[in-house]
Amino acid sequence: MRGRNIIAVLALLPVDIAAVGYGWLAAGMTGWAAGVNDEPYEPPLAELSMACGAVAVVGVVLWLVRLRGAAVFQVVPLLVLTLLMAP
Repeated sequence: MRGRNIIAVLALLPVDIAAVGYGWLAAGMTGWAAGVNDEPYEPPLAELSMACGAVAVVGVVLWLVRLRGAAVFQVVPLLVLTLLMAP
């Protein structure tokens, strides 16, 4: 069972990296635009929420197929995306 969790985590790393990278890019571009235009920074909540939702759905599916360790690992990208939501 442990081997299946490790394989699931390694297989989902590209998905997690893409979701966090998308959120990071969206937050960075919004911050850059706010800095150039001298406006206050407002996090792109729609994009970050979409990325959080994708990672959360993967975590729920992993939990339902009894890959509990891999599902718990999905909390890490969610925490990173949640930190990007702070102004």
